[in-house]
Amino acid sequence: MRLTPEGFTGTELDCWDIFYDAKDRGKVLSGIVTSVVTPKTLKEFYWELRFKEGDGIRGIVPASETGLPSERMMNFFIDQEVNVKIRHIDKKNGIVACTRREVVEEARTSLLNTLQEGEEVPALVRFISRRNVVLDIGGGVIIPVPYAKAAHSKSLPLEAIYKPGQLVTAVVEGIDKENKSIEVSIKDPWENTDFSRGDIVSGKIIMIRGRNLFVEVRQGIVGIAGYPVGQKVSEGERLPFQVLRYDKAEKELHMVILDPERIRGRRKLHARRREGSSSQSK
Repeated sequence: MRLTPEGFTGTELDCWDIFYDAKDRGKVLSGIVTSVVTPKTLKEFYWELRFKEGDGIRGIVPASETGLPSERMMNFFIDQEVNVKIRHIDKKNGIVACTRREVVEEARTSLLNTLQEGEEVPALVRFISRRNVVLDIGGGVIIPVPYAKAAHSKSLPLEAIYKPGQLVTAVVEGIDKENKSIEVSIKDPWENTDFSRGDIVSGKIIMIRGRNLFVEVRQGIVGIAGYPVGQKVSEGERLPFQVLRYDKAEKELHMVILDPERIRGRRKLHARRREGSSSQSK
């Protein structure tokens, strides 16, 4: 009978069994990308992974096994979860060699056989660059969406509209089974949105740039408000805003932080003007 140290269970000590079982059965495990390592002995960059199943066991994913369209995308996956299969196990050094590419290829084949052009699918924003919003449309299949198909508001930068981990609706625009490629765009959230001057809306400040506040009032709908004079606000704060101007064609929404005193003052001014007009008419 094997004796375990006090306070530990045999299961905790035999976590390697999970990895051997996953390797033998071709099971998928999830790991967190902790770093992108410059190669010393390997010929290419690689990810290091951390597994919840085994504290201290390192996963290694070479660039060629990441399943990414470009090696340059590797850095954007730091602290993100990825699905992998186990290729080799080095128990002595606490290392498991992994592939994400096989998992992605299986998912891509499934999507190519099931998706149809015009279909809307949920997608996860993996990261944002100046020119693209990069989506996971399912199973780790990464599709870059160019600026023209992602920037539904010309006045806003992509990073003001999208955040990593955000769910969006993608529209399938093209499927090429021969080249195993899928093209998508991001559904325009402004299509079924309407505002009028004077509307009061609740908004979350998602970015502050200079004297401008970028405010999300609905998912994917981001407007601009000026930084308030004499008031401190911060990113992540939710406040009431009043609509100053809305242009649906240009997808522009300009607002101001709601000031109840300002509204009451305007109402009193309008009331005095009406009283003045009525007295003159008499």
